[in-house]
Amino acid sequence: MMFPLPVTRAVTCVALIGAFIATVSPQTWPKTRAEKTEYAETSHYADVIQFLRELQTAGGPVSVEILGKSAEGKEMPLVIASYPPVSTPAEAKRSGKPIVYIQANIHAGEVEGKEAAMAILSRLCAAGPSGLLGKIVLLVTPIYNIDGNEKFGPVARNRPEQDGPGMVGVRPNGQGLDLNRDAIKAESPETRGVLEHVYNTWDPDVMMDLHTTDGTRHGWELTYAPPMNPDTDPGIMHFTRDQLLPTIRRELEQKFGMLTFDYGNVERQRGQAAQATTPARAWYTYGEEGRYCTHYVGLRGRISILSEATTFIPFKARVIATDRFVTAILEYVAAHTRQVLDLTRGADTRTIAWGLDPSKAPELGIRFDFASRGEETVLLEHPLPAGSPAPFGRPKALDKVKMPIFDRFKATRTAKFPSAYIIPASATQALALLNRHGIVVEKLLEPWHGTCSSFAISKLTAARAFQGHRLIDLEGTFSTGDTSVAAGWYLVRTAQPMGILAFHILEPESLDGVAAWGFLGDVLTEGRPYPILKTFEPVHAATERNSGPVLPASERTR
Repeated sequence: MMFPLPVTRAVTCVALIGAFIATVSPQTWPKTRAEKTEYAETSHYADVIQFLRELQTAGGPVSVEILGKSAEGKEMPLVIASYPPVSTPAEAKRSGKPIVYIQANIHAGEVEGKEAAMAILSRLCAAGPSGLLGKIVLLVTPIYNIDGNEKFGPVARNRPEQDGPGMVGVRPNGQGLDLNRDAIKAESPETRGVLEHVYNTWDPDVMMDLHTTDGTRHGWELTYAPPMNPDTDPGIMHFTRDQLLPTIRRELEQKFGMLTFDYGNVERQRGQAAQATTPARAWYTYGEEGRYCTHYVGLRGRISILSEATTFIPFKARVIATDRFVTAILEYVAAHTRQVLDLTRGADTRTIAWGLDPSKAPELGIRFDFASRGEETVLLEHPLPAGSPAPFGRPKALDKVKMPIFDRFKATRTAKFPSAYIIPASATQALALLNRHGIVVEKLLEPWHGTCSSFAISKLTAARAFQGHRLIDLEGTFSTGDTSVAAGWYLVRTAQPMGILAFHILEPESLDGVAAWGFLGDVLTEGRPYPILKTFEPVHAATERNSGPVLPASERTR
């Protein structure tokens, strides 16, 4: 590691070095490897670390924390940038500024986010206290998937549809996992580090996840998405999907002529249209599960945005498009500070109120299907003659095709939001997972008696292998009755900011929770009850928070 000061075991905070920012010549601010090579190359891990050192020695108002180590042992940097500098999350909260977190390079062959994030850091530091860093606290993980990044190979092999640079990394991390499917199960050191040191510590109001898409060849430079799980706080969902992103789309086109649209791909339309002799086509987004980082953040009651630069435009164009999109988001957040903070605090308040009085809570979704906002024009590359190779670069000819836009989801099955879940002490893996996510868990210090709902499993289906698991799908029915549980069981109240996330993880029919990912072991069998109970009444009992087997001591720091 090459930071100016020694690295502590868990966190490095590097003191600011250099003169007052306004006196530093603009020529001293660092450039990325991409900029230095005229976008022929992308940054290695060593380049990123060197860039951050140079940013500090130039006088940038930044410090660096170490989130932990990658699967292959490389230290993961998190940049904290603000003017004036902030040294702790509490200080950041007291500043009254929105906290914005940007993560790039989670799929390490998708490299423009890494370069754009560093270029933005350099430019914002150079702008001084009157710029954006005087209005927001910015957190950046510029190289999330370090191990994948370092597995450089020809772009024709690692990202065959991508127009440069010549050498890039690979999608999986050092364990062979897709880190954008790990947000719930949290099996990678990268996810665990970000949970501990970003989400559970800094609690950012806004998150951006920077990618590249290599799907349908369309006419937009970049596509985007808000959090899409329907259980996302309605205020957060409306602001992101219906206010912020449409405004950014109009601004980018007006200012730069840059065309953007909702993320998706053209597919055969599902349902009745798919049964037609000539199936209709439609524009479909991706899944709604919390395993995806942006949806995960939505379930935490925070604003999140997916950025997907278009892979077949040149590398430099992808970096510029990502830079413009991210910068526009940052400017919008800075201009709407009060609204952003009210939304995220309001989401917490609403979830807590539902947990205190579940009779006032809506039923939340556990199964979902696509929903359409109506028909719109989609820009598609004009079909090539049979056998023609797909060209790199911006499409020369586009067709305007009107089709349904499935950019959102609806709940097809719901469950009641409880006041609490009651979990046996034997469910150690599930309890450890809850702790990782910052969900408050309490240990019952005395027996408790009350009315509970229990779920009887009538059918268990194990799906094909996915990310090292065979996802489990439970079917069954709830029944209610008087229940006694012994001291030593655990309690998860939903009257906490992470209450909706707890629902997503603990509901038996969730396709993305502890049951689905196998965190309850072999106790799940047909004809037996689901081991976790839920109650809709207040639980008055002596408890102790986050104790016992919630997380083994050997795993508390990494």
